[in-house]
Amino acid sequence: MVAGPGSKITELTANTAPLTTDLLVMVDDPTGTALSQKITIANLLTLMVSNVVVQTFVADGTYTPTALMKKCLVICVGGGGGGGGGLNTDSAGAGGGGGGTSIELISAATIGASKTVHVGAGGAGGARGVAPAAGAASHLGADASELLIGGGGQPGANGGTAWSSGDPIITAGGAGGTASAGDLNIAGQPGTRGYTWSGSNGRGGIGGLSFLGGSGLGPAVNTAGVIGGAYGAGGGGGHASAVTDKNGGAGKIGVVYVIEFLG
Repeated sequence: MVAGPGSKITELTANTAPLTTDLLVMVDDPTGTALSQKITIANLLTLMVSNVVVQTFVADGTYTPTALMKKCLVICVGGGGGGGGGLNTDSAGAGGGGGGTSIELISAATIGASKTVHVGAGGAGGARGVAPAAGAASHLGADASELLIGGGGQPGANGGTAWSSGDPIITAGGAGGTASAGDLNIAGQPGTRGYTWSGSNGRGGIGGLSFLGGSGLGPAVNTAGVIGGAYGAGGGGGHASAVTDKNGGAGKIGVVYVIEFLG
């Protein structure tokens, strides 16, 4: 139906394949000096995209919403666990676990004026006399009232027993971090085991992936572990085939990523 005087919108022909150059009717400043205008679909889409703002936290701080924020999608990733070191001739450390991730769509009313942000540190890698450390949890909200919690990954074990003969020596990897309180809670990937197969052959474990990927690689023979790559990834384990220790890689720090939708 072609629009005419007295036509109802429900009586008009539907356009099932609109183009971005097509026009819509709009009212500018409806509560002030109202003015009927036209707008292209392309310009409307540009307005929608421009009303998205991102805030990224890689250190403790305070999330203060951007003006006119209606809702925000928050991604909270804990720190990765540290990898174990190869601390004896012919020994291998295991990989640290990846940090857990909690994701939630949160209203402006729930956020209020601001919220505390804590970003979990990555765990230190193992060394002689030093046990590898777990990653710390990241959270949105004060300790007593967290809105989201991305747990830290657990550390891989140090390798301290030298291979002599027979079966390989296996060193346990760290568990992935837990997550809670979100609409979607994703555990971090566990770190893999470290292996020593002979007096000159083995490898450290691979660090666990976080939601963002990027694990620390377990090295080849007689090499130190690699630090986790992406936020929340676990560190790789070291492998030693000589008397010199090969330390584990540290887990990567967590992150709190806030995508704001403005009204």
